[in-house]
Amino acid sequence: MNNKSLFNLPLLLLSLIGFSSTCQALTDSEAEELADLTAVFFYLKKECGYKDLPIPEIKRALIYFAQQNHWDLANYNQINMEQLGQSSYDDLNRIPIDKDKKCAGLAKDSFGIMNN
Repeated sequence: MNNKSLFNLPLLLLSLIGFSSTCQALTDSEAEELADLTAVFFYLKKECGYKDLPIPEIKRALIYFAQQNHWDLANYNQINMEQLGQSSYDDLNRIPIDKDKKCAGLAKDSFGIMNN
């Protein structure tokens, strides 16, 4: 499975979820935050030994994150989330920190969202 397909599945599923709220459509910075979080989960899955991290759990964490921030995803399909996610993933790869420390830090900061 390549990186492209990794980002498509949860993002496609997330785009099917509609939120009805009084918020405005997803802003560029919100889209970048969502892409960053997606990239973190996929970095953990591909690079840090969390290969068994289930896609439905990633999707649920992304939805929870968006709901907690009261984000309206109505315009989600109009944003190139695949490109944003790949860019975030590439940025994570370039961070000059020992891989074990990077993985431990990302796991510590991200897995709490999945427990909600």
